[in-house]
Amino acid sequence: MKPLNKMDNLDRAYLLAKLFPDELKPLIEFMEKEAELFIMNREQVFEQWTEQHFRVDMWYKLITAFQYRYEKNGTRLYRNARTFRDQLFDGYALFTIHALIHYTEQSQCSYELKNAIYMLFGPAKLIDINLNPQP
Repeated sequence: MKPLNKMDNLDRAYLLAKLFPDELKPLIEFMEKEAELFIMNREQVFEQWTEQHFRVDMWYKLITAFQYRYEKNGTRLYRNARTFRDQLFDGYALFTIHALIHYTEQSQCSYELKNAIYMLFGPAKLIDINLNPQP
């Protein structure tokens, strides 16, 4: 195994999937809900966007790419560590990393998974817009 400082996002995602295979399904379901939340609150996101490193339209392209891969791969995303890695962390994985970090704030995220996500991807949120689920 590579040292942590030599790992890229693909290596980190694969390690996470191998260490926590039973937690992938709820994690991926959360990612899908997070994508839907951003889609439902598009106007709010555009109004509150403050990120300087990339534009809001790029963010929505990443969400669309995630949703396409989610629909295309279905259960393979949480049943196969390589599929999880290749489909969700290859290329610009900003949305999936954002969703991982946001998942650590949820009650269903185990203490161990939370620490692993922080160790592998860091604790800093990429986008800090508070979206509330609509009824």
